[in-house]
Amino acid sequence: MIDNRSKYFVFVPFCLLAQAYQAQGIVKYEWKSSIKPFVNLLIDNDINIIQMPCTESTFKNRLIREPMGITKYDTKDFNIHCEKIANEVYEQIKQLIESDYKVIAILGIEQSPSCCVNYIYTNHGNENRKGLFMGKLYDKIKEYNIPIIGVNRKYINKSLKQLEKVIDEIN
Repeated sequence: MIDNRSKYFVFVPFCLLAQAYQAQGIVKYEWKSSIKPFVNLLIDNDINIIQMPCTESTFKNRLIREPMGITKYDTKDFNIHCEKIANEVYEQIKQLIESDYKVIAILGIEQSPSCCVNYIYTNHGNENRKGLFMGKLYDKIKEYNIPIIGVNRKYINKSLKQLEKVIDEIN
């Protein structure tokens, strides 16, 4: 029996594909221009897309919420919540790898208190750090050497080129 399914996966933040999950007032850039190029690139290269749960909206089940900075999210309860979700995503990644699939990248959203990869704006200006969820996930998957790419919705070209490079390496 022929099996033509793709063996490649990219994990993305839930809000990358569903902007309604972002805090009120955060969506400033059109989905078509800021996210569609990533989705098209993945689909055009037959790469499976897996949405990671949104830690912010699933914390206390609040889809509609005001934006909060990382200092307001950095609480014991929220960190426990992020740890739980990071464990779930890690187990999914581990299962894929053990089943001979390839997780070629994980995308994050820059400036997100949960999912930023490289930088976030704080009261002290831009700070180089991972978000609360992404930091926990990164610690769990280090052994797999999966690239984690931060998507800056305002300046997508750099992130898009990083993802293109990862895809070129598997083709």
